[in-house]
Amino acid sequence: MEEIKNMNFFKKKNSQTNSKLTKPDIEKLLQEAYQANPKCYEKEDGTLLIGLALTEDTDSLFPIVPEEQWAIEGKTISEWIITMVSLTNPQGGIIGQMEYHEAIKRLEPFILMKKDNWALIRAMTHEELDSLFGNLPRKLY
Repeated sequence: MEEIKNMNFFKKKNSQTNSKLTKPDIEKLLQEAYQANPKCYEKEDGTLLIGLALTEDTDSLFPIVPEEQWAIEGKTISEWIITMVSLTNPQGGIIGQMEYHEAIKRLEPFILMKKDNWALIRAMTHEELDSLFGNLPRKLY
């Protein structure tokens, strides 16, 4: 599978954030959090797969329903995945990949706040990312 570069992604909605945290806390978290960026891949059958990376030890903003956040003009996106990435494992690299909606469901205990279609996921350890898989396969693609 090869990454398609320079796809014409466009944001479908504006995001705003709010929570029970204080306004300065929210502003600091949001300024420092990594905002997930989609990568587009064309599969052998010609369909598109969109992948996003969740990296160890990094507060991250992810859309709850990515189909409502991003689209590629004139294209149908058939699959969405999240790839969990290690920074501390001696081998580094990918911990595993999971279907997007299943991953968001399993990430629920690590979500600090939600607003509109965005979730702020707190920085997770390698062990926490690894524990998300349970009995699921580690690699989808």
